[in-house]
Amino acid sequence: MALLNAEQAKSERSRNANAVDNSVSDTPKGSFPKAVHLLKHSDFQRVYQQGRRHFSGNMTVFYLRTQTEAAPEPETAGTVTDARARNTGRVRIGFTASKALGGSVERNRMRRRTREAVRHHLCMLQGMSDSVDVVINPKKSLLVAGFPQISQEIERAFRVIRQSGEKRTEKQEARRR
Repeated sequence: MALLNAEQAKSERSRNANAVDNSVSDTPKGSFPKAVHLLKHSDFQRVYQQGRRHFSGNMTVFYLRTQTEAAPEPETAGTVTDARARNTGRVRIGFTASKALGGSVERNRMRRRTREAVRHHLCMLQGMSDSVDVVINPKKSLLVAGFPQISQEIERAFRVIRQSGEKRTEKQEARRR
């Protein structure tokens, strides 16, 4: 038994601290690049004032869909991925947690948990024809909610956002006819 513990301790010491352990979760791995972050106060205010709301048990999701504007083309134009990027809108997501929800430790924990759930479901919003800005505003109950529940609420909110965009484009198509 002591020999087994010694071998285990030796393997733990030799393990790289930066190594990624993929055995922790079976959820799909996503990304949350800096280009997806909503950062400016004016953008948050615009989403709050002009956007729509989706309520769930542990959070309120505000979203604002806008027409995709002709953005300046990157220098590497002409590839297939660039053509796809031109036909799709951008997605930006911001997180808020007011001081009324608790101290900095609790607020940061809420943001980390919601950011991780968004990271797993961000692909649901990729490839939409319109741009969308999303602000996620957690409730105090998010601290005690399980991660699967948070993830389901984010998934449902993103599904609502995507469906609202599809309805909007269908109405625009009908008006053009």
